[in-house]
Amino acid sequence: MQENEQQQNPQNQENKQPREATPNREGPNRESPNREGQSRDRQGGREGGGGGRGRGDHRHRHRHERDHHQRHDRDRGGERPAGGDRDRGQERGEREGGTSRETREMKKELLVSVEYQQKRVALLENGELAEYYIEQEDESLQLVGSIFKGKVSSVIPGIGAAFVSLGLEKNGFLYVADVIGDNGNGMDTEDLDLGDPAAASKRPERQERKPHRKINELLKVDQEILVQVVKEPFGTKGARLTCQISLPGRYVVLMPYNTHRGISKRIEDRKERDRIREMLKSISIPDDVGLIVRTAAEGCEKPALERDIRFLLHLWKLIKRRAAVRPAPSLLHEEYGIVMRMIRDVFNEQFHSITINSKEEHHRVDRYMKATVPHLIKKLQLYRGDVPVFVVKSVERDIEKIFDARAYLKSGGTIVIEQTEALVSIDVNTGKFVAKRNLEDTAYRTNCEAAREIARQIRLRDLGGIIILDFIDMETAEHRRSVLRILEDALEKDRAKTSVLNLSQLGLVEMTRQRIRKSLHTTNTQKCPYCQGKGDIKSNKRIAVEAIEKAVDILKKNKGGQVEITATPAVAEVFMNDDRSMLKEVEKKHHGTVSIMVDPNIHPEEVNVKRVLDKRRKPW
Repeated sequence: MQENEQQQNPQNQENKQPREATPNREGPNRESPNREGQSRDRQGGREGGGGGRGRGDHRHRHRHERDHHQRHDRDRGGERPAGGDRDRGQERGEREGGTSRETREMKKELLVSVEYQQKRVALLENGELAEYYIEQEDESLQLVGSIFKGKVSSVIPGIGAAFVSLGLEKNGFLYVADVIGDNGNGMDTEDLDLGDPAAASKRPERQERKPHRKINELLKVDQEILVQVVKEPFGTKGARLTCQISLPGRYVVLMPYNTHRGISKRIEDRKERDRIREMLKSISIPDDVGLIVRTAAEGCEKPALERDIRFLLHLWKLIKRRAAVRPAPSLLHEEYGIVMRMIRDVFNEQFHSITINSKEEHHRVDRYMKATVPHLIKKLQLYRGDVPVFVVKSVERDIEKIFDARAYLKSGGTIVIEQTEALVSIDVNTGKFVAKRNLEDTAYRTNCEAAREIARQIRLRDLGGIIILDFIDMETAEHRRSVLRILEDALEKDRAKTSVLNLSQLGLVEMTRQRIRKSLHTTNTQKCPYCQGKGDIKSNKRIAVEAIEKAVDILKKNKGGQVEITATPAVAEVFMNDDRSMLKEVEKKHHGTVSIMVDPNIHPEEVNVKRVLDKRRKPW
């Protein structure tokens, strides 16, 4: 990775005196939605390398259906929910690409703390924590986005996949679809016509579909292939791989094995799209590679765009040279760390500042920004204060709440977040909030506030996979549509790909969110040594009953005798109080004795029951 940075960073740069950060205690403001400067396309796709292909996004279809229902309700004279007096045309215009005055004025900050052998990055929106990432310095490799020369270890036609050795602890997992690939890298883009008929004839149509082929027709055991990691290992599963390599830059994503060329639909201004298209026509790009123009390219000049493309082409040549000489399996290219990724993929003109508390990290970021975004270098600040920067910005308190199962709403309601192996469940409760009108109004107002907070918590905790939302039941269909619309609008800030289904009459919403890396909960917690992640342990009464059952079995087999039960003090107390009569009954019925021993060092659920051969030992 250092080698890559040296290629992009200029060698003869004057070290500018770092600017000193000034504490900012501006309070949060939840009323300001942000829809500008996102790296996600209109359908929720994440731009950049290594992004997996998620499920399709159905938001626009649902919105069309809801608009139809809203017109029908108004024709019938249906009651509109509280807060529904706003002009629908204006509201829809803002959702479909327009930006409100509050959005343009949103203050965004990036904080970087390097201490205690870890790097922490916090993204603040109007002083409120919106995204949070931790990277341990002992993590030797940034997997997602990294490129390997792998060796196929096994091919399994039954599941249409192959396992590829990467030189890591676990083999990577490669689906047949990721071997064949799709044009466009799964992004929502518009084709670029650069006016070269000869080059265009070499590129397949976007709608062209290759015939289905079996995995054993494409790959053989011990075959060497180039793969890129798109998902980190989860649990017992290895890393998810793809052969459709993509190299993300600041303004474009280069796709060496895909000749599709497009521009993100997040760039909505037709004149700007035409300007970018004309710039690309004057830049020499090999015909056998594809590229996607990212949203960050909006407003960029030709030298910056050309420099980005040249760097990615040079990087790809370097990767191919490494692949030619290195044995399989081996690492060919490592993705940037969290700080550089945030600057490349997220940081833009809309940010007020980026504050770093480490001189060394500040110097690395300074060199990178001078080479890629010199016009933003003035936003880089070095924090020199004695009080930690996260404390000054009042971020630490919000970070502590991330790992709580409950999140509290301002109205007094709560949402409970539970992560399981299969899915994430989020439950909404009214708590102490009671509206003045009726139960329906209480449910609706709580759900509206919860929808915004749920979208924030999903993004903040980096929850992924299948997510089930359990809102409070609402009888009015218009209320249900309104809550779902609020949820979808709040999810527009999320750079990860999401898909949301309609809200049912029971108040349930099914949604999925792209999961690329492990969640904060997974990377910063471990299983409880007592319950092993279940969240509960057996009651003392149940443990005592099970111990008596084992003692009875021993007495039956030996036709009496003496049995010793060793348990925790809490379980022993049950024997000596509640179950004392039960023990006497067992001893009388089976002609034996049962003695209780106490061991405070054993597991709360552990009970040792054994036969005692020494008859002289007195029972309790």
